[in-house]
Amino acid sequence: MIADYLNQTATWKRTVGLNEYGEPITTSQTIKVRWEGKRRLVRDRQGQEVVSEARFFCLEEVQPGDIVEYGGREWPIIAVTEIPDLDGNIIYREVAC
Repeated sequence: MIADYLNQTATWKRTVGLNEYGEPITTSQTIKVRWEGKRRLVRDRQGQEVVSEARFFCLEEVQPGDIVEYGGREWPIIAVTEIPDLDGNIIYREVAC
């Protein structure tokens, strides 16, 4: 259903660990998204209210702390909301950056 609306692409940089300097080690994958440059207030992993500059919708299992590259900019993922269908299966994710 939502897959028809995912007409943009972004690069998902999944964090898989940290190097000896404490910097994230990532793997990259191109994903289909629906991107919206919409500012809103969201809660991060620690429960703090922070301003999100954009949001996007996708099917992949992105997580807070991962990075998405879109429009020539790297966007850290702040929060992820999983949207279930009536059977409880996750059908897509709404992601705040």
